[in-house]
Amino acid sequence: NKNQIPTPAAYHVAENHVYSEQKAWDLQRSHWTSGTVYHILKNEKYKGTYVGAKFIMPVPCKHRVLRAPLEQQVRIEDSHAAIVTPEEFEQAQKVIMLQHGKHQAGNYTKHQYPLKGKVYCGYCQKLMKYRVLKKLGPSFNCRFSATAVDSPCKRIPISEELLEEIVRNALTAQIKQAEHILEILRERERKALICFSALERQEEKLSVEKAEIVKQRVALYEQYADGNMSKEEFIRQRAAYRVQEDERMAQIQQLRTEKNRIFQPVKKDADNLQTVVSAVEESGDVMHLSQNVVETFIDRIEVFNDERVKIHFTFEDTLNSYEEK
Repeated sequence: NKNQIPTPAAYHVAENHVYSEQKAWDLQRSHWTSGTVYHILKNEKYKGTYVGAKFIMPVPCKHRVLRAPLEQQVRIEDSHAAIVTPEEFEQAQKVIMLQHGKHQAGNYTKHQYPLKGKVYCGYCQKLMKYRVLKKLGPSFNCRFSATAVDSPCKRIPISEELLEEIVRNALTAQIKQAEHILEILRERERKALICFSALERQEEKLSVEKAEIVKQRVALYEQYADGNMSKEEFIRQRAAYRVQEDERMAQIQQLRTEKNRIFQPVKKDADNLQTVVSAVEESGDVMHLSQNVVETFIDRIEVFNDERVKIHFTFEDTLNSYEEK
């Protein structure tokens, strides 16, 4: 800073490498910080190494990416001109390790943080930053509250261990609620199926009666065609048979409507809720907050003062609607 060496952001603005709407933000980063220097010292491209496949999607089609572990990344040595020699680069890594500890020079992505990217400040609604604090250890805190004087955020931190425990307990309770409601719906489905079967038998009986009436109507016509019945008598009996047939058909339609009214809504609710329970089985052990479990069940987490947490679950609306029913 004293030598007025431009930062990468200031350099790109000066060289017109960015869009005009980006300049206002990039110029805010025109001051060198320890973090900027640290990331440059850690960047392998300065020693001529190309690094690809740096990000992975832990859960397919969830549109959330994380930095890939080192062993999954692609590295091509001497892919372009180097600024520093490999020896100088390795020497810098050793200095970083000695000054900041092994975790600073190691692989940040060796340990995956399943809640990262899901935790928001309950007051300013900003994404909370994952940091390793001296007192709390691994934790999330609101990094935007420092500029908001009247904000209740006050850089509220919450330890990762405590937050994971809260999420596990809440998730376990929600799954128990889903299983309980599913048991009720399955019992209703069983009772509805009994009624459905009874209505089915009635419909079969009416269908047999209707078929018998049709046979009698055909036999009536044959008698009339053979000259064994007058036209007036034929018309009178045919009308009577048609009335009986229409009555049976109306009763059959009423039974079908009743079957759909009794059985289909309960079956639909049970099938929909079954997707929640099936998601539990497919995602794995919910007591272990894997990436799959978090992506399947949690939309976002809001943190307030006094360690108050509000969790927005993926299936929350589904469960609430069934609970009201």
